[in-house]
Amino acid sequence: MNKSKNTAFCGMVSALSVVLMLVTTVLPVMMYVLPIVTGILIMLTAEVTNKKWAIGTFFSTAIISLLMLTEKETALTYLFFFGWYPLAREHLSKIPKAIQFIIKLVIFNFSAVAIGVVGVYVFGVSKEDYTEFGKYTIPILLAMANVVFVLYEMMLKKYSFMLKGLGKRISKKLK
Repeated sequence: MNKSKNTAFCGMVSALSVVLMLVTTVLPVMMYVLPIVTGILIMLTAEVTNKKWAIGTFFSTAIISLLMLTEKETALTYLFFFGWYPLAREHLSKIPKAIQFIIKLVIFNFSAVAIGVVGVYVFGVSKEDYTEFGKYTIPILLAMANVVFVLYEMMLKKYSFMLKGLGKRISKKLK
């Protein structure tokens, strides 16, 4: 595919990703689901174009989301984990399986803590969100997030081949 088609495709994916994340303004319950969906769109972009274009799409989506979204936690979730992780996952799979999952969990937990810290101290996310269950709120939220991460990882493993096939079909249509 030539540069103009890559630019158009990546621009459409970026615009669709931002619009999807804007939905969280109306449906806050989708705050964590839609960054996952947009991360999958980044995986598709890598299949249709290449990783360099996908990384550019990730950064443009992240910047626009941080500027436009009123729900900053959604933009931070995308920026700190779900936007780039699908691209990095392929490189992480080259690590021996014995330590691969542990490394993935450490990366996820570091990202989850960074989302909370940056959200509270930079973007002014309410601290009351993290005190609902008293002093156990943060460990409970982190444990629940880890369960979601394990399910997310299983989903990516199971359906990444489908994205490769879809990416090939889109590439053929765009040529």
